[in-house]
Amino acid sequence: MSRTIRLDQIGDYCEGKLEQLLRSAVLQTDSEVKAASPVDLGRFRLSWAIGENSAPFQGVPPGDYRGQPVPPPRPVGYAGGQERLGNVYSIHNNLPYAEALARGSAGSGSRQAMRYNPTRTITTWGTPGGGSSVQTDGPGWIEQIAKDIQGWVRTEADRIGRQP
Repeated sequence: MSRTIRLDQIGDYCEGKLEQLLRSAVLQTDSEVKAASPVDLGRFRLSWAIGENSAPFQGVPPGDYRGQPVPPPRPVGYAGGQERLGNVYSIHNNLPYAEALARGSAGSGSRQAMRYNPTRTITTWGTPGGGSSVQTDGPGWIEQIAKDIQGWVRTEADRIGRQP
């Protein structure tokens, strides 16, 4: 079934579809970053926030947040569902160690891990509690999410373009 759009409404229709894609991309990025975040005490994962044209959130207070579920989007100057083209949206974490952890800065070096091979050495990545964040697979996990989201946006744009 096709949709009839008047010529004077094409711009509004296309803008609405692009904003729908933008909204989905912001929420999908937030979800993937949180899911991939290393968890030592859980503060890092809980301190991700979505900002619209700003990034002032300072993170959750110190504490042990292990076992907490992946949090829903935390808006900072951002109204979910109100995304508009021309605004800048950021997924940010302002904890003092966030950049080092997101970039996979080396932590305590290597440790012995009991997996399939009891003497297998695994490289760990720095967390403030001295724990391991091997689930990020080291440096580059943020960049990999960015690449995944770029592919996801292309796929979603194709899908939206095919909708009547």
